[in-house]
Amino acid sequence: MSVAPALGPAVSGVILQSLSWRWMFGIVLPIAALIGVLGGRRLRNVGERTTASVDVLSIIMSGLGFGAAVYGLSLLGDHAAPVNPWVLIGGGTVMIALFVVRQLLLQRVGSPLLDLRTLRYRTYTLSLLLMVVAFMGFLGSMILVPLYLQSARHLSVLNTGLMMMPGGLAMGLLGPRVGKIFDAHGGRVLVIPGSVGVVAALAVLSQLNLHTPYWLILAAHVTLMSSLAAVFTPVFTLGLGSVPPQLYSHASSLLGALQQVAGAVGTAVSITVMATVPHFSQTNPSTLTHGLERAFLVSAGVSILVVVLAAMLPARLPAAAHDGAIEDLAEGPAGAIEEFVG
Repeated sequence: MSVAPALGPAVSGVILQSLSWRWMFGIVLPIAALIGVLGGRRLRNVGERTTASVDVLSIIMSGLGFGAAVYGLSLLGDHAAPVNPWVLIGGGTVMIALFVVRQLLLQRVGSPLLDLRTLRYRTYTLSLLLMVVAFMGFLGSMILVPLYLQSARHLSVLNTGLMMMPGGLAMGLLGPRVGKIFDAHGGRVLVIPGSVGVVAALAVLSQLNLHTPYWLILAAHVTLMSSLAAVFTPVFTLGLGSVPPQLYSHASSLLGALQQVAGAVGTAVSITVMATVPHFSQTNPSTLTHGLERAFLVSAGVSILVVVLAAMLPARLPAAAHDGAIEDLAEGPAGAIEEFVG
């Protein structure tokens, strides 16, 4: 899931160099269709089937809430936005809150669309928070670095994509290695150095100027992607592995939903901070670079939280079986909210 957006700019650069932006979707369409057909034929249902009802109101509330919030965040900083972003963000937030309350009420009868009891598991909650913060920095940098290369340094779309490619390749190639190290030594030897590497890379990128050597930009980007590779896989494994099997699907769904929101938040915050520079203009390389410096500096500051959360995670999961009360079970946000609603 992380390698795809990391390689996206490189692939996009190759496509846009020769074709129109519409081909970005035209090329993906048959690939998506093929994946759907092959996946439907080859994937086996290894879980136990249970009879459950689907709450239609929850589906509508989640779609409206998360959809409005993400769309609103994506419009921040856009002066030509068709709708006031804060109206969408506020409305989406209210709808998400109502969705949460409904899930807590449905948990009493055993049929929530999204079971928030996953948040009672301390390791999962810590992993979720870490992934959200890391994803904010990740997608924020995926917007800022190409913007700097194209608008401030005037590189072509293709050359910008090629500059971004080594980082994406590093993340992809490190995936299996990270898994083996995790199996042998646990997560802390990966997550803690990786989180420190994220902060260090973003700190280096916060010093960009119009004369920064390309090799330094490339090294910082590769370090960022490599560090995120060391973080994402162990944290994802620790988080999902800490909940009982009957909550796997809910834990995965919550993580996926919040990743999308985190990506939108990271992008919106980066663009908004960048635009706080006096007389900011994307067509002015000087003010653009100053704005990028601020945005990367804020991202580096926020990423310090990743280091703090990484230090709180266990190296491995407890050996105890998931019988509904794992060792690291603690009353988390879901428990507090559920008690309040009750």
